[in-house]
Amino acid sequence: MILVTGGAGYIGCIAIRQLLDKGEAVRVFDKLYFGDEGLAAVADKIDLVQGDLRTLDPAVLDGCNAVLHLAGLSNDPTAEFNPKANADINTRGTEVLADACKRRGVKRFIFASTCSIYDLGFYAPDFLRDEDSEVRPRAAYAVSNYDAERILLKLADENFCPVLLRQGTVYGWSPRMRYDLVVNTFVR
Repeated sequence: MILVTGGAGYIGCIAIRQLLDKGEAVRVFDKLYFGDEGLAAVADKIDLVQGDLRTLDPAVLDGCNAVLHLAGLSNDPTAEFNPKANADINTRGTEVLADACKRRGVKRFIFASTCSIYDLGFYAPDFLRDEDSEVRPRAAYAVSNYDAERILLKLADENFCPVLLRQGTVYGWSPRMRYDLVVNTFVR
């Protein structure tokens, strides 16, 4: 079984459908801040657990062999509005989840980070970035993700193998649309 945190969110709603199409069993862990309407079409095919990462009951990992961690505050304006809450949710929440995974023997862990951690480094002459490029996070959202990445890498060993995805702006249709993304607003 794969645990998808933030499974009711913009990316999660699509990811869980793809996992189900591949024959995977899926458990969704989500605070459901925006509701669960995006899960309506697959509600009978998933195990849905409502909760907050910061107070995670490790039992939610029972039977799971992998985690796709998509949960957290996902934009700069929200992070700048309350940087402390942003760090608490994005960084500490990730640490709580990762610690639980390590204790429960969940080896595979995929973390949806952000390319925003390059921030000032984007202005380097060649503009292309990879995992060895300079990281210079400036905004609260980028800093919280970078701090979470560093925590995950410190926990990494042969029994806990985090993968960090530094995604650019994701866009397109989802059962849980985000119209705070400019590109989605253009096609609305």
